[in-house]
Amino acid sequence: MNSQNQNTIDVFFNPKSVAVFGSLRELPGTAFWVIKNMKAFGFSGSIYPINPEPAKYNEVMGLKVFSHLNECEGTVDLVVIITPPPTIPDIVRECGQKNVKAVIIMSEGFAEAGKEGEYLQNQATDIARRAGIRIMGPNTFGSVNTSNGLVTVPPYVDNEKLEKGGIAFCSQTGSIGPHQMPLSDWAYPLSKMCDIGNKCDVDETDMLDYFADDSETSVVAMHLEDVHDGKRFMEAARNLTSRKPLIILKTGRTEAGARASASHTGSLMGRDHIYDAALKQAGAIRVNTWRELWEVPKTFYYQSLPAGNRFAVVTFTGGQGVIAADAAADAGLTIAEFKQTTVDKLSAYFHRLGNNPVDVGPAMSDSRSQSASNPFAVVEDVSVIVLNDENVDCATITFHAGNQMITFFPEFLNMMDRITDGVSKPVNIWLYGTSLSAMEDLSRQFQSRGYPAYMDLDIAIKSLGYAAYYSKTRLDGNMV
Repeated sequence: MNSQNQNTIDVFFNPKSVAVFGSLRELPGTAFWVIKNMKAFGFSGSIYPINPEPAKYNEVMGLKVFSHLNECEGTVDLVVIITPPPTIPDIVRECGQKNVKAVIIMSEGFAEAGKEGEYLQNQATDIARRAGIRIMGPNTFGSVNTSNGLVTVPPYVDNEKLEKGGIAFCSQTGSIGPHQMPLSDWAYPLSKMCDIGNKCDVDETDMLDYFADDSETSVVAMHLEDVHDGKRFMEAARNLTSRKPLIILKTGRTEAGARASASHTGSLMGRDHIYDAALKQAGAIRVNTWRELWEVPKTFYYQSLPAGNRFAVVTFTGGQGVIAADAAADAGLTIAEFKQTTVDKLSAYFHRLGNNPVDVGPAMSDSRSQSASNPFAVVEDVSVIVLNDENVDCATITFHAGNQMITFFPEFLNMMDRITDGVSKPVNIWLYGTSLSAMEDLSRQFQSRGYPAYMDLDIAIKSLGYAAYYSKTRLDGNMV
């Protein structure tokens, strides 16, 4: 992407002023809530409410209401539109007269709704192109930027804080936004987020180009229904994956999914095996589920890449170890064969600890190998031995989280710091226990220290498998 286009896309995330067209009634899905959310999340730029009946509203949330865009003083960087489809071409034309560079059309009822909607969408797009305006949408919630509080979401968002991080999300569905997902409860480390909707202009390739150069983004996650321009997309994806991981959930794999996509955003699907091969050639990581799209990026963001695919796991029961071994094989990992010195150290610690997976349960219940003040000390001692084995490239460590364990949580965190001190290998955590709230609380605390925590052992291990795959393809030079 050239610098001019990069700067134009950046307006969707870093505007100094935003005008919002639409109803100012306090109802979900209206311009009122776009403004309300921007103010609640701390957007400090200028906000201009636009409504053809300013006398009816006069002001909203302390902001003067304007009837036309040209009444706003100074420049307007970004315009958000939530008005009936027939009104939108004229509003886009008004944006051109004001030299606006970026427009988000949130309204539905365009190409996804039939011929009339498609005509209006094309009309608005043609007007925008002649005026040098970029459009995101229609049929979108717009954009989010955690660094400046920009949240252009029309429904009510029941929290006012998003965790700033390095994972960027791009989607063709509004289901990915902070009004739909518990991002605050997860303390999910976001940089930016957008919903490209019907993609009448800004598409998935534009976003790949933008995020490749975005200094605040280190991992990109993308939900795709279709690709507009295969050649452009492949070039942009290769450029991005040579620098940053790209995790993609490509939906519409089945005939039923393809039909649903056509009615959702007007997308037309290609054969899935072609997409699968193309994504591999581009160095992207294709995940299979909505949950994986959210969970897998955490291991990439919080940890370094593994040098290989040799995997170790420290569990509390033998059964967990068997599950882990199967999951590792499915994820393309191999169970590491410990060096003899490691086997000797583990066996000396407790006579049944010399194997991988490492089952610490029996040692924890043996009075000779546990600390009176902290029965989980064995986890630390064993994990240090395991991670210092040269044959181990990555690992998952188990912790138990229940209400009765809350007093141990601070020690768990300090323990992980000691376990990983001087270790550059990626380590993630599997949490299980009797209390969901305790597990979620400990997960947030671990991730605040930089340790990706999972409540599903298979996904924890699969994430490391994806990381090993990405690391290998980069080293092999398959992303040039």
